[in-house]
Amino acid sequence: MNDIHDKLRDAMPDLPAPPWPLIGEGLWSSVHDLGDGTVLKLVRRQTPGLGSGVAIHRREALALTVLDGLATARVAVPALIAEGAFDGGVHAGWLRIARLDGAVPREDRIVYADAATRDGFGERLGAAIADFHAEATPRAAASKLGDSIARGLTLARDRFSQPADHHAADAVLAAWAEECAKGPLVFTHGDVNLSNLLDAGRNAPLGLVDFAESGWSLAEADFRHLDSYGPLSDAVMRGYAARASHAPDRRRIALAAAANALCTIAIEGASGHPREAIRRRGQLEHCLEAAGLP
Repeated sequence: MNDIHDKLRDAMPDLPAPPWPLIGEGLWSSVHDLGDGTVLKLVRRQTPGLGSGVAIHRREALALTVLDGLATARVAVPALIAEGAFDGGVHAGWLRIARLDGAVPREDRIVYADAATRDGFGERLGAAIADFHAEATPRAAASKLGDSIARGLTLARDRFSQPADHHAADAVLAAWAEECAKGPLVFTHGDVNLSNLLDAGRNAPLGLVDFAESGWSLAEADFRHLDSYGPLSDAVMRGYAARASHAPDRRRIALAAAANALCTIAIEGASGHPREAIRRRGQLEHCLEAAGLP
């Protein structure tokens, strides 16, 4: 990391010297603890994912700027300290972000926990999503960040070789556009899943991280990763409904989940064990059926 430190020292004279422990790793980025209450996120230029690192970095920087460290009793967003782009090399850009308290929830301790633990966490998450929508929407009023569902699915469609996948993508895009036209639109996180949460305990707000998919969309876009979690998903929707005073629309959630399944197929294809490919196809068929699409 010494080379990164040298490149960023002029932009951030107070940047601590390495080593910077790796505390998070995703498809597009790595996150390193700087040891001073901030983290450094390095965004890769290219990966097997959809889109480009340049766009991913820019979207997150814009989202964090307008959100400006949003915090309520139920949800917290890290403040953006500084950000910039690299001229070349493996990384497209960097973000220095305030470090939130908490740890990433473990799926086996949430999804497969006893009912009280699972439902309690799910209802907290639903309330956190509702608070985020309520607080982020007015803050982002001037933002032009668009819908991540349509954007991701359009990118995914270009990778498909099977006519059936093109047909499914077109059907979901058309149905989603129709629902978006009805509204209302809110400013969404766009990628709510357990790996993008930080939990510091039941009495603390849930931290939301990774805002590269943020933008104006239907509220149900933030349920697209949660639809397959069964009883946990039900608890999230209960928590959202209680806090927002209206329930999320299940057909819209099915459409968002179908788009997510198609994006996963575009990225992963038939890779991995054959059973994984079968599972991905099965998830897509389930979502399309739930959305009432042929």
